[in-house]
Amino acid sequence: MAKIITVTVNTAIDLLLEVESFVPGETLSAERAEEFASGKGINVAKAVESLGHAVLCLGFAGARSIDAFHALQTERFKTDLTVVSGKTRTNITLHDSASGRETHIRTAGFSVTDHDCRELIESIKMHTEPGAIVIISGSLPPGSPDDFYRSLIKVCRERGMTTFLDASGPGLSLGIEAKPDAIKPNQQELEALLGKSLPDENSIAEAARELVGQGIQRVYVSRGEHGCIAVSENMAVSAYLNETPEWIVSRVGCGDALVAGLAVAAGQGLDAKAALRLGVACGTVNLYSPEPGRFDSGLLADIGCRVILEPIH
Repeated sequence: MAKIITVTVNTAIDLLLEVESFVPGETLSAERAEEFASGKGINVAKAVESLGHAVLCLGFAGARSIDAFHALQTERFKTDLTVVSGKTRTNITLHDSASGRETHIRTAGFSVTDHDCRELIESIKMHTEPGAIVIISGSLPPGSPDDFYRSLIKVCRERGMTTFLDASGPGLSLGIEAKPDAIKPNQQELEALLGKSLPDENSIAEAARELVGQGIQRVYVSRGEHGCIAVSENMAVSAYLNETPEWIVSRVGCGDALVAGLAVAAGQGLDAKAALRLGVACGTVNLYSPEPGRFDSGLLADIGCRVILEPIH
């Protein structure tokens, strides 16, 4: 199994509040309140651990919040985050248990300096290992250059590591210039990248083929309840569950769980279709978990059997 490293430059503290029949302007009591140290790459790492594999988390964390990330460490889950001045941002999710709807509120967190960015690059170099899988996820924090992901991917590729990129905006548009091995935009992020609407599977697959033609080996486009479309030079496949789950705890982190499944499959040398089946199963199982990435791997086999794979022509 290849070594797996996640890089989260904009870590977060997730605050999940569950209320019944959310009404704006009213005073409400939360039925449930939970707080998790997170961020997209951290969520990916939790999912990798849930799959029974070791993972190392790199990235930034605010000095006032670092203890929450240290507390995540286990025998398989290791962190070596670069500490920066300030506090890690808080992401608030309001889950309406009556309707199933979620409202997300983002707060501002730390800013990084050029020195901080150089320190993280040196940390990545220190942990490099040929053949390792590096997953770079999430938004860029204030203060980082727009092309920071491009720089990180270049460092990783020069050292013989496989790179996954899951980002949006400049992080995605400039990051793909370094030709990561795989990218995982959602449908809206892909539309924003290409500046056009992608109304159906064929248009999404054609758009992904454009990126494969630019030197990216695999493009995975997540589509929420519609599953995922995977495109490579020799494949275009739609993967989805044959039955939408009725009971959902939280949708937060499902895309991150998908990425974790794809990365673990790559580390195990699984073929493209088996990887896609595992990824979609991980994203689905995550729906049942209050903490993103901390899912019951015992459910994967049953859900994986219900994933439909259909070629896109």
